[in-house]
Amino acid sequence: MTKTAALPQYLSVTESVPAVADSFYAIYERELSYVFKTLGRLGVDAADLADAVHDVFVIVHRRWADIDHARPIRPWLFGVARRVAAGMRRKHRELPSADMESSVAASPHAERDLLWRVLGSLTDDRREVVVLHDLEGYTGAEIGELLGIPANTVFSRLRLAREDMRATLTRLRGGA
Repeated sequence: MTKTAALPQYLSVTESVPAVADSFYAIYERELSYVFKTLGRLGVDAADLADAVHDVFVIVHRRWADIDHARPIRPWLFGVARRVAAGMRRKHRELPSADMESSVAASPHAERDLLWRVLGSLTDDRREVVVLHDLEGYTGAEIGELLGIPANTVFSRLRLAREDMRATLTRLRGGA
């Protein structure tokens, strides 16, 4: 069975399909772990990660002709992932549990769990900026271009996000 045989039946078989399929599969294989990590960082629950990754790559496949293949794919993938993550978070909005502090302290991976809770406490727009800047290493100008906002707005959101994170961290660790 070739890779093109796995394409959905609704695609018409033409001479260009094998090249498109190989390119899609190459992107899929190269960027799968990036998409998993990005969705997790954007707040998709671990139980929903596989579904969210699937949704991202379905969109990539469906919008393949719209992608500018001369540019890096990761910023475009991030945009798709952030919309998928936002949709998943809207479906599963939960209030923090009353015993959140004790559950963080009891975890064998307390620091990692604490980081996820702190990131999860941020608004979507602040979380996206923190993930792109502090975890993905994009510059303020690159983030502004990716999100369609001025660089000054990026830095304002980053500053506010860090303030929110410090306050949440202090509260979760039993501080003031």
